[in-house]
Amino acid sequence: MPMMNRRRHLLLACTSLAMTSELLLSGPAFAQKNTKVATKGAAKGTANGAAKGAAKAVTTDSSADTAAEAMKDRLRFGWLGRSDVQEFISDVASRNELPRNWVELQFKGLGLQPRALALMNPPPPKPNDPVRKRSWARYLSQHADTSRIQEGRAFMETHRTVLDDVAKNSGVPASVITAILGVETKYGKITGRYPTLETLTTLAFESPRRADFFKRELEALLLMGYDGTINLREAKGSFAGALGFPQFMPSSWQNFALGYQNPKQADLINNPHDAIASIGNFLKRHGWRANTPSHIVAEIPRGLDVRQFVAPKLEPIHTVSELEAAGIRQRANRLHASTRASLIDLPEEDDTAQYWIAAHNFFVVTQYNRSFMYAAAVLTLAESLNDSTG
Repeated sequence: MPMMNRRRHLLLACTSLAMTSELLLSGPAFAQKNTKVATKGAAKGTANGAAKGAAKAVTTDSSADTAAEAMKDRLRFGWLGRSDVQEFISDVASRNELPRNWVELQFKGLGLQPRALALMNPPPPKPNDPVRKRSWARYLSQHADTSRIQEGRAFMETHRTVLDDVAKNSGVPASVITAILGVETKYGKITGRYPTLETLTTLAFESPRRADFFKRELEALLLMGYDGTINLREAKGSFAGALGFPQFMPSSWQNFALGYQNPKQADLINNPHDAIASIGNFLKRHGWRANTPSHIVAEIPRGLDVRQFVAPKLEPIHTVSELEAAGIRQRANRLHASTRASLIDLPEEDDTAQYWIAAHNFFVVTQYNRSFMYAAAVLTLAESLNDSTG
């Protein structure tokens, strides 16, 4: 395993809590997996898998119960009985020129989501708890499995005209757009069941982590409700507040959502065509370069120390020629020698790692979810969707 600087450690710490759910956009329906993990273990016919899944579910439920108890006293007069909520309402109304009584009305009778709070703030591991190491093989099997490939090809066939049109306009391949939908929500099948207004309110005012971030997302959500983009009382999404087919956070919806038929009217909850257009727009505006390879698997000579070539941040800082001069080779000759690229590591539980030579477009995908594994899974799935023989 390569040594990493402090910045890289912080990056991995942020991504490890939700490997598929980056808070800027949220990832695939992570919350759904936590609620179903015991069932999945039992369905596989393994008592050990069922036991582990049940233990995780119990831990989550226990954390949620603890969070709910802690909030009871603070919310005995409801959200509107809290001075911090009242201050927030005044700030939002003033900053956005909204009727204050309308903003206040959205919090009237609003409940809370202790389970979302528990999932966002898991308890620290106990001293004797076994540490589950990150595994690229496991992660890939969860996000680019056979069913996801088959369903992805069917999705591409069904929406071929729209995908090709968006690919032409954005420069982003149809397979990459489809793969993001596959990893995020299994093509819209798992979009989350947490009431978004309650969830973001709970996280904004009760979460010890990133409360300011969630306040900004709650403000964006309220604006979307005021202008009629979404129904605040009906909208549901992930435990982090992400919405719809592409799992956009409210601020990302505001900034990057694009309707396919009418660019100014995007429905990401019900319309897959708008989701396709919005993902293409997101990646394009983050700098996607058309017809440019994103990566290639690296061949590392035995004993070669590659730590200095592993990207310390979400951008390439070397060139292919520099990597080749150090002895690092491309598995196939895909990237030009002058291409800016760095290694990314995909670790396994046995402390080995697979390395990719990652170029600009790879790091564009990390803007959707700030995780090397996430981007690698999306691009691997995209390649499988393009492989008609697979």
